[in-house]
Amino acid sequence: MSKVKLASVQFSPASFEREANMEKAVFWTKKALEEGARIVVLPELFDSGYCVEDKDLKLGLDLNDIKSSTLAPLIELTKIYNAYIIANSIEKSKNKLYDTAYILSKKGVLGKYRKIYLYDNEKKRFNRGKKYPIFELKFEKFKVKIGLGICYEIGFSEGARFLALQGAQILIYPAAFGVARAYVWDLASRARALESGCFVVAANRCGREFSKVKDSYIEFAGKTKIISPKGEIIQELGEYEGISCVELELDDVKAQRENLTYLKDLNLKLCQKMYKNLKA
Repeated sequence: MSKVKLASVQFSPASFEREANMEKAVFWTKKALEEGARIVVLPELFDSGYCVEDKDLKLGLDLNDIKSSTLAPLIELTKIYNAYIIANSIEKSKNKLYDTAYILSKKGVLGKYRKIYLYDNEKKRFNRGKKYPIFELKFEKFKVKIGLGICYEIGFSEGARFLALQGAQILIYPAAFGVARAYVWDLASRARALESGCFVVAANRCGREFSKVKDSYIEFAGKTKIISPKGEIIQELGEYEGISCVELELDDVKAQRENLTYLKDLNLKLCQKMYKNLKA
């Protein structure tokens, strides 16, 4: 039996307030680790806030330079608790900006995923990612394969299916999903779990931020969820700050895929042919 305890942190980052956001992230992350979590997930743009368009470049992090990085307090926690932290920030690389999810370990940045499907004004803010990598997290007696998506991408089944076909057991989506489309968040998160036979961690933020672009406040939905490979909600948070901490039985992934053989029966050749014939 391969079990791993995972926690998702839900809180309300403030625009531009990196130091205060980091303090809050460290507080909740440490609380989750003290409850025994070996994997902790933070929401989208947890350190900068979401509505920071006019200072994206200033707030961007160089994930290759962890020695001087503000991520040092989180990396220190991975060392103390022998755990992994999955976070999401504005990444600055060669004067290009990306909305990037990344994995922190005691060795620093283990790997990263750049958001491919950008939502609304994000198309002007960020460059698109180009790859769906799989990450392997090593524990004492077993390994866990995870795939990453970000926020809006929870509505794209193709990405989730591709990650599952590569062996992902857990799909993790750091997010800043708004109240206005909370119905999408609720339905799509469960659908991605069921169709892929994966655990899904839908790790949203809560609170609100003022958007200069929209000249109004954006209300974020919260409702962070951890979902089983059967598409059942194991645990869900409301609209306030807190943590969801659940022990996942990884053998449930194999059992569900044997019970509901979507991945096995998928006609990849037909899918490839159909996509090839589509007009861009």
